[in-house]
Amino acid sequence: MSNMAQRERAQLGLQYIEDAIVDLLSRHAEGMTESEIADALGLETDLPDRDAIAAGIVRLLVETGRILWDDETRRYLDNPDRT
Repeated sequence: MSNMAQRERAQLGLQYIEDAIVDLLSRHAEGMTESEIADALGLETDLPDRDAIAAGIVRLLVETGRILWDDETRRYLDNPDRT
């Protein structure tokens, strides 16, 4: 398999996970923590930082504006204004 095909598969997988997180948050108006997202989507690991996979992806989603971070509740929220 070429490096390009591997990259495309990885990017497609990442897109699926991002979309799953956005969809999950759209159904939880109260928002969710990284741990709750990881648990709901099966992204938790046995590593010391068990939510690392979810944490990295939700931070990317916040940076791109697809989801929001609420400092007060310390939860991630759907961004109803996303395009």
